[in-house]
Amino acid sequence: MKQIANFLSNKFLQFSKLSKFFKKNEDGAVAVEFGFIGLPFFLLIFGILEVAMVFYAEINLNHATNETARKVRTLQAEIKTSGDFVQDVCNTIVFFPNCMSKLKVEVRVHDDFEAIDKTNPLNDDGDLSDNFIFNLGGPGSVITVRTFAEWDLFAKLPDFGLSNMSNGNRLVEGFAAFRNEPLGIASATPSGT
Repeated sequence: MKQIANFLSNKFLQFSKLSKFFKKNEDGAVAVEFGFIGLPFFLLIFGILEVAMVFYAEINLNHATNETARKVRTLQAEIKTSGDFVQDVCNTIVFFPNCMSKLKVEVRVHDDFEAIDKTNPLNDDGDLSDNFIFNLGGPGSVITVRTFAEWDLFAKLPDFGLSNMSNGNRLVEGFAAFRNEPLGIASATPSGT
């Protein structure tokens, strides 16, 4: 029994000397601490930047959509086709990579504002459907304008929650609803010109 007690006390002394050695030696402690905290810190920073970019793209697209819709409503622009509409939105947008190729537009006429149907443009597979209607209506028509663009995410992490498409990207949308001015094209020209 005495041998076991001596053995344990010797091991305890060795352990205490060893622990004092490590306690005094703090070389590399910052590197080890940074190793524990660095990865979550950078994930948090990149996550914040990604969310900010998606938020910026959504606001930017919505603003450009509303500006172009206002031009249609007040007959200020000669927009006759969806291509003209896309061109005007892309000219208004501040920053959106590959805007002309990525932007899709839908302009619909409704009976009244209660009849507006805002269905999801993504199909069951998470892909953007491409059967959009472009109808500018006439004077006094209730119109909805929806623009859609695919925003490329830098970090396509499935658990991050930003992706809503099958390819891991985010679909951003602009929306405007209005009633066309009750003016004909001829009466929209200011008098005296």
